[in-house]
Amino acid sequence: MFKPLFIRQFIWCIFALTLLIFSLGISWQASKATNFLYGFWYSTLQINEVISTNVPKNTQGKRDFPISDIKLHATKFADIVQSIHKHGDGLAEISYVNEQAEIQKLLTKSEVQHLQDVANLLDKVGYIWWINLIFMLSFLLLYFSKLKLLSVSSIRRMPTGKQKLASLICLVFLVVSMLGVWGFTQIFYYLHTVIFPGDHQWFFYYEESLMSTLMKAPDIFAAIAGQLLLVALIVAGIIDAALSRYQIKS
Repeated sequence: MFKPLFIRQFIWCIFALTLLIFSLGISWQASKATNFLYGFWYSTLQINEVISTNVPKNTQGKRDFPISDIKLHATKFADIVQSIHKHGDGLAEISYVNEQAEIQKLLTKSEVQHLQDVANLLDKVGYIWWINLIFMLSFLLLYFSKLKLLSVSSIRRMPTGKQKLASLICLVFLVVSMLGVWGFTQIFYYLHTVIFPGDHQWFFYYEESLMSTLMKAPDIFAAIAGQLLLVALIVAGIIDAALSRYQIKS
């Protein structure tokens, strides 16, 4: 009795992981369509203060960047978002017009290089999402299957709500514990050292980077991560609930 329950729980945990990855992809696309709610986070995180404080100190010759043009700030963020989703095309051409009506490049060479690394990473993540989709569809076939074989029917049943909740609580506890011990910023920085080439700059002070200033990095990334996770959990929850209801009726 214990073994089938354990296998059933284990299979659902793997399915839940594939479902979460799938849902994160959906959440990402929805957020991209809304420019990652930059306008909302711009106000909430008071990014305008970071811009007005640090642009006049810029060490890369970009002190002429308009600090009071909120629409321009959102547009430049959107330009970066669009470019990293197009394999990095156009990053070096992103520009702004200063008060003297002169066209200036928004990004330095190091920033372009870093954002190109981000674009390359997104391409790889895209491939992983499609591979994950195949695994998720395989699990859905299992759960939608109506085979009456004992070896299959005993494990194709989804766990109860309490069993799912117990698994989710354990996962949340693990994530919260990691964030509590190391903190989001430290984990964020560590992942950068692992993911990106060691000889490529990925950390930029506000005084040397319009990119970091416009984003109030890493604060906006923590906010977007929470936003992505919330939407993904809603999507995953709806799919899981629908599947559970189907199994109850079948």
